[in-house]
Amino acid sequence: MDVESIVEEIGNIVDESTRVPGFRNKLMVESDRLMALEAMIGKSMPASIQEATAVIAQKDSIINQAYLEAQRMKKAAEQEAMGISTAAKEEHEAKVDESEIVASSQTKAGQIQDGAMSEAQQIVQEAQRKAYRIISEAEAVAESRIEGADQYAREVLFGLEEKVSETLAQIRRGIDSLKTREITRNGSKSGIAGIRA
Repeated sequence: MDVESIVEEIGNIVDESTRVPGFRNKLMVESDRLMALEAMIGKSMPASIQEATAVIAQKDSIINQAYLEAQRMKKAAEQEAMGISTAAKEEHEAKVDESEIVASSQTKAGQIQDGAMSEAQQIVQEAQRKAYRIISEAEAVAESRIEGADQYAREVLFGLEEKVSETLAQIRRGIDSLKTREITRNGSKSGIAGIRA
């Protein structure tokens, strides 16, 4: 049922209701008709309200997914860095052991050990840089998704606000029309009563 029909039904209820004696501008209204009208108003509310609720829920889901993805990527990067570090240490220890077995002099063993240490440090540093880069990219992706979800939610809510404002304006015009009709009808009744007197 559209807004105009609802306003018309409100007018019908006002026209067909019985005035309460001794109470100014008070009417006795049939509760069944009023409850039916309430149900019609509920059904005719713009679907955008449900849409906005779904968008907000979707936004929260996107934020949660982005956060979980960032955490997953961070954990994977940390595990990869740990694996590279462990492999580097094992390689370093293997080279040290080999150098002790095959080294003919303490100097050569020291050089091999120093080289392995330097190489291990480089591998660890590269792994750390890679982990930081992956984490930064994950956070940037999450932030971008959050901003996109916020922007979409804002657009839907602004559109909903316009629709609700239009609906309220139509309802106000309908109420004003009813008031004008009631004033005109009361004025006509007063004029007839004066003529009869």
